[in-house]
Amino acid sequence: MEEIEKDIIFYDESKGGVTFSGGEPLMQPDFLTEMLQSCKEKDIHTAVETCGLVKSEDLARIEPYVDLFLYDLKIIDGAKHRQLAGASNRTILMNLRELSQSHDEIIIRFPLIPGINDEGEDVLQIRTFISSLRNVQEIHILPYHKGGIEKYRRLGKEYRLPGIQPPSDQKLSQIEDIFRRVGLRVKIGG
Repeated sequence: MEEIEKDIIFYDESKGGVTFSGGEPLMQPDFLTEMLQSCKEKDIHTAVETCGLVKSEDLARIEPYVDLFLYDLKIIDGAKHRQLAGASNRTILMNLRELSQSHDEIIIRFPLIPGINDEGEDVLQIRTFISSLRNVQEIHILPYHKGGIEKYRRLGKEYRLPGIQPPSDQKLSQIEDIFRRVGLRVKIGG
């Protein structure tokens, strides 16, 4: 908190605050809860970036201390999500649905990966799901980029998407329009 408090003047001037991200910040729920509570005591705006694959009780525990949730949503189809991400998305979707019933500041972050989740059905499923949520009015489309290739190489890891190219401006515009048609505010990038 000492480090965070050093920048309070900047938060006040910029209307900014502290964002807890990771990895997954809810993998350390006790620490995260304490930090969020301390920020609230100091009237510091808080945001938590999550993929939602967390215990619902941990999410409920931090919710009162979070001003804004940045919630990643990659794909709706359960079988496809399991195949691509290696885990079920059931908890992710359930947590987002529950959170949207009680929290009024949620931004969906949609990592858009050509050939993976950028085609009509995947995008429409995400739009339909988001439209069914109570307190979600904004989505950030995060276009695939090649920034991770060099990181993987330096870590000696195999990069599993080497042939994928970033989406075209035309494709981004088409997908942006799909979300705007249901009244969502859309931002390209995060």
